Parts: sequence; structure tokens; C-alpha cells
Amino acid sequence: MKKYSVFWALALCILIMAFTACGGDVVETLGPAKGYDDFLGLWVAQNSNYTFTGNSFTYRDDFGDYWPGTFTFTNTQITFTPQQANTWEEFTLAYRVSEVTLELTGPYGIRSGTFARQPEPVFVSANPVKGFNYGYYYYVPATVKKSTYLLVETNNTGSVNDDINVHAQSAYNNINFLRTFADELGVVLLVPVFPRPASTWQMYTHALDRDTLQNNTGSLARIDLQLIQMIDDLRERCQTRRIKAASKVLLNGFSASGNFANRFTAIHPGRVQAVAAGGVNCMPILPANTLADENLIYPIGIYDIGTITGTAFNLAAYKTVPQYIFMGALDTNDTLPFDDAFSNQERTIIKKVLGENMQGRWEPSIAVYKAQGCSAVTFVKYPGVGHEYTEQIKKDLINFFRSNIR
Repeated sequence: MKKYSVFWALALCILIMAFTACGGDVVETLGPAKGYDDFLGLWVAQNSNYTFTGNSFTYRDDFGDYWPGTFTFTNTQITFTPQQANTWEEFTLAYRVSEVTLELTGPYGIRSGTFARQPEPVFVSANPVKGFNYGYYYYVPATVKKSTYLLVETNNTGSVNDDINVHAQSAYNNINFLRTFADELGVVLLVPVFPRPASTWQMYTHALDRDTLQNNTGSLARIDLQLIQMIDDLRERCQTRRIKAASKVLLNGFSASGNFANRFTAIHPGRVQAVAAGGVNCMPILPANTLADENLIYPIGIYDIGTITGTAFNLAAYKTVPQYIFMGALDTNDTLPFDDAFSNQERTIIKKVLGENMQGRWEPSIAVYKAQGCSAVTFVKYPGVGHEYTEQIKKDLINFFRSNIR
């Protein structure tokens, strides 16, 4: 026999304290259009007294009785309707970006439970006034620290296309792939949506090649500087959420985006906390002006970085940046023969100073880094691995970044 009998009054309201929409953010809104599973299905009960299933909610009280009901959505409020009249405690639902706390108040006290939420990537539209002509995605994990870093990986579509939506989808896929990194490290992700147009195919934008860095006109002018503006824009957005993101970022990349990360670090070492770059043709940018009597023009080396960018290469700053440069021992994905990646002049220099065989360029490249005193750089070659990410590589990268977060 029950030890109590009460008349329960129901009131359910939601207080949204999420990140305020501005600058083109795509902000989650409640309502039937989202679908019940889209909202409720993302909450994982941390307290066994509460269960979400579809649009149904069940509360198990202290006596082991279950009280089921259903939710009804409007744009700003959720209303709960119990299956039995006058059987529910009055309760409120308080909402934050990373979690929900459900508090039930009745004559027998207050009971509460917290539900962890799986955050979604947010898109920020282009803002030429702020210095970036293309949008970007960002992701704030539930594990984010109040003092943290941005983890940046530039998008790599893998082919040319004049449709920006193709590149946007690739960037979205990429940020979802990287969620594990953000979740485990407690950092904020940023992935830009830079195009790689077929109409200007010589510019291998996603690799930050020579043609790209030399471009100072149009919407693709100096996308390395546009990325810095995106970074600073996201840092401001984090600040409004009481998250302090450092000015130096963690950079990650593989294949073309690995080249971008590696080359960006040489150009802007003062903005990089640590960088991991993989699948880089066994020839990362060489931190030297000359080799074998050849001027190492960008992106082979740093001979003319100052001429192109207006800022001289800073070897002292570069040497302080922890780097994790890796290749698969079976990787044969060599971009040297392709005109969008390298010019004839660049190919000639590379073949002379590093060699024509891709895997054969690895040791000569390492030798240059050692000669320049770049002791913060770790070179790793994975046996039995091709041009790919493996679970071991993911673990190693996460551990690398974790060891370089202060």
C-alpha cells in the first residue's frame, strides 16, 4: 500500500541559456520540425530515475512506481501531459548548452537528475567585414574546459568543385569525424569551409600551395590570414560563453590539410601551440633557405616566405612549436607529379634536393630539421600503414595534443 496520496500539479518550462545567435550562427530551435528524437534522443540519463524514449518521459519515484507521460513541443516551450491526471509533481527543466538539469519538487522533497547532451556543430556564415570571406563550422563539446584551446583542421574535399556546398558538406563531415578529439581533450573544434574551385584549379587552396599563398585578390586572397580571423572570431564567441580560448591554436591535418597545417605553422609559428601533420608526401616544408645549392622556395622551404607574405620566417619561434609529422610506410599518395600541387620549377628543385621517390624523401627531410635544431619536432613512420588514419594514429595524436596543452 502506498505511504502517500497527493494531488500533483504539472508545469514544465524550458529556459534557454544557450549561445546567442549572431553573425549567421545556425542555432538549434525547439519545435516539431526538429523531431522528438532530434531533441530528446540526444540526452543520455545520468540518473536512472529518468528515462527519455522518443517523445515519452518516465519518472520512477522513490517507491518504485513509474509515472509515464508525453511531451508536446512549441517553439519555446515543452509541455508534459501525464497519462494519469493529478499524478505528477510540479517540476521545471533548466537548459544549458552542455547539459540539462531536471528538478522535481513535491511535498516529499526535491529530487533532481542531470542529462548530458551531445552538442551539434554550429555554422558561422562568412563575414568579410571581420576578415573572412567564407564560413566555418565549430563544435563545443560537453567536456569543454573553461580555459582551453581551439583545435583547427582545415577542410580537404579531395577534388576541385565550383559548388561551395560540396566543400561545406566535406567540412561538416570532417568536424564530425574530429569530435572524438574535442571530447577527449576538452577543446573547441574549428573547420573552415574554404573552396577549391575548378575554375582556378591551379590554386590548391586546401594544401596552402604557392599559388594560394601568392594570391592577394578576390575572395580567396590570403586564406591563411582569413583563417586567423576565423580563429579570433570564434575566440570572441567562446568568451561570451565564459570559455577562454588561447590565442595559440592546436593544428591538425592529414594529406592536403596536413600540408596546410605544416605550411601554416612555418608562416605563423606564433599562433600555433602544437601541430600534427600526416600524409605530407614525405616532404614537410623545410625550415631552411637553401639545400644542395638550390633556393628552397615556398612551399619546399622558407627561402621567399618573407617576400610573399611581407613577414620574414621566424626560425626561433618555429623551433619552439611541438610538431608531430607522420607518414604511413606504405603510403604511395604522391602529389609531386600533379600540376595543381607543384609547378615544374618546384618539381625540379624537389627531385634534386630530396629525390623523386616519395618514401625516399623522408630521411633527407628529417636531416634538414635536425640540422636547423628543430628538436621539438617528432617524426613517426607507421609500419604497414598506407595513406590513412588508423585507430593507433588517432590515439597517438590525441596523446600528442594532450601533452602539449598547458
